[in-house]
Amino acid sequence: MPYEKIEFSDAHNHYNCPVVTSYSEVIKNNMDILNEKRIKFLNPFLPFDDKEKLKIRLFEELSDFNISFEEISKAVDKADKELNRFKEDIRRKGQEVLEYIIKNNKRAIVLAGRPYHLDKEINHGIDRLIVSQGFCVLTEDSVAHLGKLEEPLRVVDQWAYHSRLYRAASFVAKIRI
Repeated sequence: MPYEKIEFSDAHNHYNCPVVTSYSEVIKNNMDILNEKRIKFLNPFLPFDDKEKLKIRLFEELSDFNISFEEISKAVDKADKELNRFKEDIRRKGQEVLEYIIKNNKRAIVLAGRPYHLDKEINHGIDRLIVSQGFCVLTEDSVAHLGKLEEPLRVVDQWAYHSRLYRAASFVAKIRI
């Protein structure tokens, strides 16, 4: 997915991180089991930022499975609603943590990164280490919506993850958690 959904209207673009975009290529070219077991591995580029085009592309890509366009359309609509619910849940949890921080006079760290940083082999449990030191941990997507970039950035704000990071940083700078 070369593009994320548009989250901030003032961002210059909404590209997905090239590493995230190419993860499926890494799998396709490095997992011998796919060839050994003759696994049909699909990794098309999909227009995640355009729901109607996404439906069409999925219908094309999944044609071998005889899934109707109507079924794909319903699935995409349900998935989109669930993604929005998930994002709202993350924001709500961020608000709960902020209230806890204030009520209990705690300190917090916004632990920000890209999806592959969730991999325990990459992050080595840094979140648990931070918590063990008495800090609360927030993710950038739990507070980014609270931030506002008040002056022009001296970078091109084109990566969806960075857009969240910049806004999370602007929020944290204001409240000094």
